[in-house]
Amino acid sequence: MFIRPKGKILSRSIASVLLLLLIAWIFTSKDILVNQTQIFQVKAGSSIGEVAQELSEKKIIKSKSFFTTLSKLMNANKKLKSGYYELKPNTSVLTFIDQISRGDTLKTKITLIEGKTIQYYFDQLSKDPSITSNSSFDQIMNSIGVKKPFDGWFYPETYIFNYGESIENVLMKSHETMKTKLSQLWEERDKSIPLNSPYQAIILASLIENETALDYEKPLISSVFIGRLNLNMRLQTDPTVIYALGENYSPPLTRSDLQFDHPYNTYRNKGLPPGAISSVGYQSLYAALHPAKGNDLYFVAKKDGSHAFASTYDEHKVNIKKYLKVN
Repeated sequence: MFIRPKGKILSRSIASVLLLLLIAWIFTSKDILVNQTQIFQVKAGSSIGEVAQELSEKKIIKSKSFFTTLSKLMNANKKLKSGYYELKPNTSVLTFIDQISRGDTLKTKITLIEGKTIQYYFDQLSKDPSITSNSSFDQIMNSIGVKKPFDGWFYPETYIFNYGESIENVLMKSHETMKTKLSQLWEERDKSIPLNSPYQAIILASLIENETALDYEKPLISSVFIGRLNLNMRLQTDPTVIYALGENYSPPLTRSDLQFDHPYNTYRNKGLPPGAISSVGYQSLYAALHPAKGNDLYFVAKKDGSHAFASTYDEHKVNIKKYLKVN
């Protein structure tokens, strides 16, 4: 009868226990410990050990040793990418280490809508938790290289950035996009229009943007303004008065508002205002540079948001009576 040596039996027993402990360790440490989605920042210059320490302190992982050991096996320390990462329930430690090794950072979607001022954009971004803010408005404008008047130089669009991006970089991207689109459209413009610079095109586009939301009407509105500029008539557009009044504006506009002495008040001053009154979308910018062909010099808003156009003041008065019910 063969009898196994007691030493070998003991060694195998110890090995079995250690294997079970290892399995238990892996099983209890393999998952991220979050019940709801969280955002975790891997700071620039951090080591895997520092990441593990912060995760442990925040009770996001059960074992620092398991995290660092697995990271070394995956060679993650040399590939670690800084940024913000999304931690979801049921995410494994293995998956998270893979994310921070590949730089699969969290993204944020920023939508800048048409017809808003740059101050509106700055305030919007300052309140956005996915965007960082370390500089004042004036510092950012100076850094980007935009001089007064600031409005109109930022293109409204939906942008995708890394979570934690700075306001400066968001507005820089918007500004660069506007310059690119403006440069192309300016080269392709109707050369007969009385505009002397690309920024004047932005100014005119901002008036169009604020007069109508209907793309098919924008070349018609543009034609009216171009016709008035050619005849040295005042543009007389309400949005410029509202812009001039700023925080003092209280609807509806009154006769005294229209007499407000301000460079942007196109009821008092001839020609374009000195700057844009808002951001402009592509359709408004295109319309400013490609007005419709026609002789209309007047328009009045209808109840449905569209406009009635007229080439003479007498026709315009009829439209006013018809659509505004003025006796």
